[in-house]
Amino acid sequence: MGKNANPAGRLAGKAALITGGASGIGEATCRLLAREGARVAVADVDEKGGEQVAARIRREGGQAVFIKADVGKAAQVKRMIEGTAKAFGRLDIIHNNAIWFRHGAAVELEEKDWDGTLDVGLKSIYLAAKYGIPVMRRSGGGAIINTASVHSLVGFATSTAYDAAKAGILGLTRVLAIDYGPDIRVNAVLPGAILTPLWDNLKVPPKVRRQYARMVPAKRMGRPEDIAYAVLYLASDESSFVTGTTLVVDGGMLARTD
Repeated sequence: MGKNANPAGRLAGKAALITGGASGIGEATCRLLAREGARVAVADVDEKGGEQVAARIRREGGQAVFIKADVGKAAQVKRMIEGTAKAFGRLDIIHNNAIWFRHGAAVELEEKDWDGTLDVGLKSIYLAAKYGIPVMRRSGGGAIINTASVHSLVGFATSTAYDAAKAGILGLTRVLAIDYGPDIRVNAVLPGAILTPLWDNLKVPPKVRRQYARMVPAKRMGRPEDIAYAVLYLASDESSFVTGTTLVVDGGMLARTD
């Protein structure tokens, strides 16, 4: 990504809030939106990582603040929205990107892990809409982009809670688009296998990563920037007639039949 924010960029004058902004897709989106002229609120539970992302944006010539928030909790989401509006005087873009999950088949999965996955992965989007849409409307409207997944459309073994959360995002995206259009546009981006620090945290071996790359027509793993550019499109005026729908960015994974 470039080193300087663009005051004449595609998001010039707008304020954006990105959850899960401390790393991976969230970090890439924060930096790209800032480069395109947006003022960015980096939201995450990871205070050190989030502060580093915000500081990097400022070093690159952009405007950014960090807001610590557990998006599965209503009071913290409300405070996150208010903090963004206070910092920038408006709110135009929300990218609901944060996720937490535990895998497990239904019989083995603990209730607390189901609840935690659905709270951060799905309830957080409802909360961001509840508290964020009134603020966005005061600024004249805006765009909400939800990070769903290819898991929203097909099932993966033992992904009980994760797949439920990601499938639920699609229904919630459609309802929000219907209820709050035309001034609020709501869409979902569906990543495939994206190489983020999560793969290292889960200790996914190189052999498995190569297998994922060979599975798709693109013949590579996705990069966080691949999703960030999709979010940029959905956040910009270029997608002014796009709402209530999904944008799959998976290197062709779902095109396969074998």
